Amino acid sequence: MPIKFSFPCIKAYDSTTDPGDHVAQYRQRMLAVALPKESREATMCKGFGSSLTGPAMQWYINLPSKSITSFAILSDKFVEQFASNRGLEKTSASLYEILQHRAEPLRGYIARFNQEKVAIPECSIPTAISPFMRGLLPDGDPYKELTKYLCKTPWKTSYLELGRG
Repeated sequence: MPIKFSFPCIKAYDSTTDPGDHVAQYRQRMLAVALPKESREATMCKGFGSSLTGPAMQWYINLPSKSITSFAILSDKFVEQFASNRGLEKTSASLYEILQHRAEPLRGYIARFNQEKVAIPECSIPTAISPFMRGLLPDGDPYKELTKYLCKTPWKTSYLELGRG
C-alpha cells in the first residue's frame, strides 16, 4: 500500500445488508482516492477488510492465502457469500404499489413515487406514467386535473412538468 495512505471513511459492512451496495460504495470511495495505477488493485483488495465487521470480517480473514488475484474476484466472492442479504431488484411493476395517501399533498406523492422510480434500472417515463396515474386518489382534484391535462398535452411534457411541480 502507498505510504501515508488512509482509507476513505465508509460504514462497515456487518453482513446484514445488500453486499452489492457495499461493494459499489467501497469501489466509488476508493476510486475517488488518487492511487498509483500499479498499486490500485492490491490496495483495493487489501483495504477491503477494513470496511468489514463481524461475520463479514471473519469471512475475509478466512480467505485462503493467495486465493484472490483481483478486486473483481474478491467482490464476486463477497457478493456470492452474502447473497442472501441482497435486496430484490425492483421492477416497474413495483410502482403500482405506490398509492397517494388520503391527506397526502400531491408534492409528497410525487416525491415518494420518484424516489421509487429512480431505484428501478432503466425505468422510462412512458413506463412510469400508468402506475403514477393509478396511484393518485381517483376522487381527488389532482387526478381530475391531470386527466384533463394529459388529454390535451403530450405525455412526456406533462410528466416532466409534473415532476417539477
